Order: sequence, then structure tokens, then C-alpha cells
Amino acid sequence: MEKKSTSTKLLLVDDEEDFRRATNKALSKRGFHIVEAATGEEALEIISKERPEVVLLDLKMPGLSGIETLQKIRKIEKSLPVVILTGHGSFHDALAGINLEIVDFLQKPVDIELLEARIRKFLIQKQDQPLRERSIVELMVSPSIYPRLYMDQPVTDAVEKLQRAFFREGSEEIQPPQIRSALVYDRNDNFIGLIRFPDLLKLVLPPFLEESPYSSYFTGMFLAQCKMIGKRNILELMGENVSVDINAPLMEAVHMMVKHNIVTLPVMKAGELVGVIREKDIILEIAKNLGTLEPSDSFE
Repeated sequence: MEKKSTSTKLLLVDDEEDFRRATNKALSKRGFHIVEAATGEEALEIISKERPEVVLLDLKMPGLSGIETLQKIRKIEKSLPVVILTGHGSFHDALAGINLEIVDFLQKPVDIELLEARIRKFLIQKQDQPLRERSIVELMVSPSIYPRLYMDQPVTDAVEKLQRAFFREGSEEIQPPQIRSALVYDRNDNFIGLIRFPDLLKLVLPPFLEESPYSSYFTGMFLAQCKMIGKRNILELMGENVSVDINAPLMEAVHMMVKHNIVTLPVMKAGELVGVIREKDIILEIAKNLGTLEPSDSFE
């Protein structure tokens, strides 16, 4: 590989000599200047004498652990970019590192090309901000993209509006972005909740199929039930009104979506609907945090 011109100084902190040797060799070939430390104590001494531009820090070391070393680094250098490298990482380690403002967290064995790309991204492109979890308000979409219904309207109105939103008019081609929910209000324009495609599916199940443990199926059941539900109102379709506050942590929204098996979650502020967070936005955020999402990637 062609050596890139750079004088970036990296401090590699790891108690495994073989790992340090191999990583030093690989990154040196890519133009980085590597300084090694076998312990947290040694790393702190080096940092106090000569400030590296990036620290690559192992978590599990004798003496000071990686997190303990990071805590002491933050007392010396508030903004020094630190990348945690670990083969023994846990959720609590990752959370502690994020709270101590690391710029990345990578599991061993480390892909050197990925590591190089991450380093160059936050140094060369000046994107050296610490890892930050995005908020619900940053991920949610406007309620205005969803159809609006009243709770006393017939089911046929819900089916018609969702059909128009989901498919291109006059065809069976899916309309991007896929709209699989509608907003439901009372006649005083108070938000009641979301109605989703699965609610429509539940509606075509005859009550006796849900109540009896010994179900029988035969041709014509689906059509007969469709003919029976048209006059029922939208309120009958709706289950529990589940929502999340706009200031809640993102994990709360994810937990609610998983717990209630829903793909769209209303976002509320002082009792008013201000947005909708969607499953697809969460998936895109997962991909972004894993480093697998390219700028041009989209689910639209």
C-alpha cells in the first residue's frame, strides 16, 4: 500500500506486545508515527511529556484499566481524541467510554483499514468531536407526512387513506417513502393515537378465531370478514396509545417500539404531537453508529 504523507502521532496503549508490534507495523506503513505504552501508567507519563494527536487505548490491562486510564487522561487533556480498542468490551465499558468523551469504540481484532479511515476522518476532516448519541428530535419526522383521520370515521376511510399513501395512485407500485400509519384525532383535534397496517390485519380476524384455541380455516372467511367490517369506526381498530416524550433518551423509544411491536412511535411535547419516530430511522442510526452507512445510503 502506498504510504500517505502525514506526521500524525498516535499513542498505542496495550499490554499485549504482539498486538502492539503488529498494529505499530501496519499503521507505520500508512504514514503514522507510533509511540507505544504497555500500561496506563506509562501512557499517562508519555501524554504529560509529549501530547500525541490520538490515543489508541486497550481496556483490559494490568494496573490501571483502560477506563481508569481514560479518567486520568481527561484530567490532563480534556479534548485529546481517544479510541478504545478492546477484545473484552461490554455495554458498561462502552457507556463509560462515551461518558468520558471517546471518539470511537472498536472491537478487536481491529480492521486496520477501518481504523485508519476512522482516524483520518476525525483528524484530517476535522471531525474530532466525541461520540454523541443523537436525540429523538434529531431522528423524528414531521407528522405532516402522515394521513389524518378522525376516530369516528368508518374503517373504509382508513383503508382508503392508507392505500393512497402506501401506493402510487392508479397502480400497485409502492410509494416512497412507505407510509404505513395514519394519525387519529377526535373532533376537537386532540391527538388520539396512530393506526397502523397491522391494526387493519387484526380487524379481518373474526372474533371466534381469537377466542377459541381450536381454530378452523376455510376459503371465503377472509372475504366474508372484509364485507362485515366496513361500517365499524376507526376507534375500534386502535390499541393502546403508546407514545414517547420528546426529551426522553433514544433507548426509551427503542424499548417501547420493541415491547409493543410497533414500527412508528408518536413523539409528544406537553401533550401535543410534534413528530413520529420510525423503525427505519432507528435502523439507519444503528448502521451509522456501526460505521457501515455510506453518505448516499437510504431506505427511501
